[in-house]
Amino acid sequence: MAKNSETIFQIMWFAALITVLWGMLVGHSVIPRWVHQNDKIAHFFAFGALAGMAHGAWPSLNLATIWLMIVGLGLLTEGAQHLTIQHRFCWRDAVANSLGAGCVLALLHVWA
Repeated sequence: MAKNSETIFQIMWFAALITVLWGMLVGHSVIPRWVHQNDKIAHFFAFGALAGMAHGAWPSLNLATIWLMIVGLGLLTEGAQHLTIQHRFCWRDAVANSLGAGCVLALLHVWA
């Protein structure tokens, strides 16, 4: 992959990370209702997107390493939610985060 592509993916990854962190840590009134109604799906796709962009941003990392890093990030963000007033750590969210990342990375393994 060209160095320019990696840089673009890195910028996209950090922008997505900020968006995901914001979505996980702000008050419920700021997030659209449909996101709350489909919370696990939102977690699945958010962390799947982070995993896919991480692969594009740092292609020299193997997929298992990326998955472990994204799972760790998911656990950290769930833990950070516990420090807010409106959110609490949720194992189901952590599982959705892990599955989203795992599915995207499995698809990349098969097709890339």
